[in-house]
Amino acid sequence: MREMNGLNRKNRCAYCGSDTASTNDHVIPGSLYPEASLFQRITVRACVACNNGWANDEAHFRNMLLLSGNPTAAVHELWQGKVRRSFVQPDGRKRARDLIEQFVPVATPKGERHMIYPAKDERVLRIVRKIVRGLCHHHGLLSPVQDEQVYADIQRFEVPPEFLAEMTSTHADEDVLQYRYGVVHEPEIHSGWLLNFYDRTPFHCIVFRSLAARIRFETALVDACPEL
Repeated sequence: MREMNGLNRKNRCAYCGSDTASTNDHVIPGSLYPEASLFQRITVRACVACNNGWANDEAHFRNMLLLSGNPTAAVHELWQGKVRRSFVQPDGRKRARDLIEQFVPVATPKGERHMIYPAKDERVLRIVRKIVRGLCHHHGLLSPVQDEQVYADIQRFEVPPEFLAEMTSTHADEDVLQYRYGVVHEPEIHSGWLLNFYDRTPFHCIVFRSLAARIRFETALVDACPEL
C-alpha cells in the first residue's frame, strides 16, 4: 500500500512535504550507533528546518535510552565514548541537567532508588515519532506523515503472536534498533509499529490518518485506562 503524494520529487522533504529539501536526514539518529558500527544508515531527503529541528532532542533521546535498562555491549560502548565526551562540550552541563531532571525517586525493598521513565519525557516521544515518520517514507508506505498523526508510548503489553506474524520485521542494526510494522486497512488508522532499542527498550506507535483520529483514540484510551 503506497500513499506517497509525489515521492519522486527529489527536493521533497520526507517530514513536512515541502519542495525545499536540500539535506539528507538520518532517520535513526547517528548518535545511537557505536563508533564501530558499519551498518548502512537509513537516510531520507529533508528540508533544513526539519533536519535541524530535532538535533538537540536526538542527543537527549540517546542519553535517556542508554539509562533505560540494563547495559548491553552497544550501550556500554556509547556511554564510555560518545556520551562521556559530550558532557565536556560547551553544552555538556545542560545535557547532564536535562538528564538528571528526569530521574524520579522510587521506594524499593532495598531502599530508595532513582528511576528514569522515557515515556514520560515528551522530547523522547518526539524523536520516536520522528523515526516512525521517516520510516514510513523510507518503506514507501505514507508520506509526509505529520508529527500530530503519530501516537507513541512505551510498550506496555505483549503483542499476540498472530499479530506479530502479520507484521514486517526488520532492523537498523540489530544491536541498535529492531522494528516491526504493519499497514492497517481501517478508515482512521494507517499502520502500527513496534520499535525495540538496544534489545531492551520497546515502544509501540500508531500512525493515524488524521489528527482528529488520533485525538479520538487518545480520548478513548484515557477513558478506558485513566491511570495512563
